[in-house]
Amino acid sequence: MDENMRKMGEGRLKNAAATLTANGFKTLIFSAGAEAAAYAAALPGTTAGMGGSMTARDLGLQEKLRAAGKEVVTHVAGMSPEERRAVWLKAQAADLYFASPQAVTLDGKLIFLDAYGNRGAAVIYGPKKIVLIAGINKLSRDEAEGLRRARDIAAVANNIRLKKDNPCVKTGRCSDCSSPSRICNAVTLLWKRPLASDIEVLLVNENLGY
Repeated sequence: MDENMRKMGEGRLKNAAATLTANGFKTLIFSAGAEAAAYAAALPGTTAGMGGSMTARDLGLQEKLRAAGKEVVTHVAGMSPEERRAVWLKAQAADLYFASPQAVTLDGKLIFLDAYGNRGAAVIYGPKKIVLIAGINKLSRDEAEGLRRARDIAAVANNIRLKKDNPCVKTGRCSDCSSPSRICNAVTLLWKRPLASDIEVLLVNENLGY
């Protein structure tokens, strides 16, 4: 990363960390993804739930968690709906749950956009500890910009990755479609930390995920 961009990123992450902390989220800043992944893998707990996350994939987080002796609970391709449901419920009751928001706003909000809502449910309540990891590319000015980022960047990229036959794959932008294979069905917006949940946010001065 260019040194000037790195320094600018540090400032933006500090601003976001301050507002997230004020909103009740314990927040740490890391200069590199490898540092954040090592910290996450060392957190106490024996089970680690996880939804689909390109950020986690970029960090090699599943491999690091398993190397640390943790059981990773996540769905995989080819599971039946009944198998997925069982895995999602087990993930929501894990010692740790890892996810990445599509947007982190500079006024301290966290935005998630999902097809099924299993991740949205887990980041609100259930796991003993919820760990949310976000790269500098997820920072957005406010809620409106964050929702636009979730729809027009993250969702479009994921539709392409998943080979969905949805309009955004062709146009490169969200059109609020009614496609049967639509993946933008549930928005979870954390204004502040839900009172019964232990949530920690790891901000990284690198681009991670979508």
